[in-house]
Parts: sequence; structure tokens; C-alpha cells
Amino acid sequence: MRAFRRGFFVLFLVMLLATGCEHADPLDPNRLEPTLSSIQANIFDLNCALSSCHAGPAPQLGLDLSAGQARATTVNVQSVENAPQRRIAPGDPDNSYLVWKIEGRPEISGERMPRGRAPLSQEQINTIRQWITDGALDN
Repeated sequence: MRAFRRGFFVLFLVMLLATGCEHADPLDPNRLEPTLSSIQANIFDLNCALSSCHAGPAPQLGLDLSAGQARATTVNVQSVENAPQRRIAPGDPDNSYLVWKIEGRPEISGERMPRGRAPLSQEQINTIRQWITDGALDN
């Protein structure tokens, strides 16, 4: 009987842990959300804000995507490659040059971003698009 209870308890714990894995932890720092802080930590910091790209003392095309700088160098800032297009037009991802670059649209100058790395996933692109749709807030 004791072995049965122990086996049942172990089975219960395994089931509890398995069902807990189906839901994202709201405190998980790697959870991708349409907020600047989430995009910064999960996309920009890992793919763009690198010293040879869009960070450091001389970021490419003056576009600094490092923490604390990304919003100031993108939102309502004119694109250097495709003026007068804005890098990010709040509320309008379809007219945001940053979206064009990460989607690899034919209208872009140069290469699809991130250069030399795998393209962003559709989930990552959709998250950036949603953040822009929501107004590209500093959140």
C-alpha cells in the first residue's frame, strides 16, 4: 500500500509539472511581448545591438539599438537609407522602415536585417509590428 501511495504521489507531481509547462510564466524574462523592454531583451540585444552593428561608439547609420537608446534613434526618426521614410512610424508598422528591413521587402536599400544572421522569426516580427501598432511606447 505504501508503494502505491508513493507511486501515486510521484505520478501526481509529474502531471502537475507537465501541466505547468503549458503556460508561460509571466515573470519569465525571455517571454516575448509587444513592449520595448521585451523586444530589447529578446530581439535587439541578441541580434542587433552588437558592437559591430547597431551599438557602441559608432553604430551603423547612427541607429543605436542598445538599451536606453533604441527608442530615441528609431521612433519618428527619418531613415538614412530611405528618406523621408521614418525608421518607426508609431501606429503604422507598414510604413516603418525598420519593419521593411527585418521583413526583407524589395523597397529597402542594402540587406535584410539582421545582416549576417538568421532572419527574425515571424513571431519576433509580429511582436515588433504589434509594438509599433500600439504606438511604439517606452514600456
